Amino acid sequence: MKFVYVDETGDKGQSDVFVMTGLLIDAYSLRKYTATFDGMIAAFLARHPKSPRELKAKEFINGSGDWSKVNAGERKKFLDEICDLAVECATVYAIAFSFHNFEKAIDAGHGHTFGKSYCLGAAMFIAALVQKNMKRIKKNKGLTVFICDDNKWEMSNLSDALNVLS
Repeated sequence: MKFVYVDETGDKGQSDVFVMTGLLIDAYSLRKYTATFDGMIAAFLARHPKSPRELKAKEFINGSGDWSKVNAGERKKFLDEICDLAVECATVYAIAFSFHNFEKAIDAGHGHTFGKSYCLGAAMFIAALVQKNMKRIKKNKGLTVFICDDNKWEMSNLSDALNVLS
C-alpha cells in the first residue's frame, strides 16, 4: 500500500504563485520514517520552546512571528535536513503555476472538467503523475491512498472528480 500526502501553498491575495506537492511513500517506509521525522521535529522544537508548535512553511522560512527569534541559518539547516530525509524515503511530485496565467488559459478555453478550480486541477495533475509512475513499476499491485491536507471546500470533491475520470 502506498500513501500520497498532498499539500498546497499560495494565495491570490499574497502572491501570483500556487504550488502543490504530493509526497508518495509506501506503508513500510511510512512506519519506519515517521518516528525519525517526529524525533527531528521534537528535538528542534525543544531547542526553541517559545516557537510556534506548528511548522507552517511560509512563516518558518520567512521568520514570521515568533520564528523571527530562531536564527535563519538554523531554520534553513533544519528544513534542508527534513527535505533531504523526505527525498530519501519518498517520491516528491509537484506542480507550480501563476494564478494569472492559469485564469488566462481557462478564459481562453483551455480548461479542465472542473471549471476554474486551480486546487482540483493541480490535485488531478498530481494524481495523474502518481498513477503514471505506478504503472511503470512491475508487480505493483495494491491501493494508493491520496490524502489532502487542505480545508478548501472544493478539495472534498476530488474523490468524485477522480471517479468521473476513471
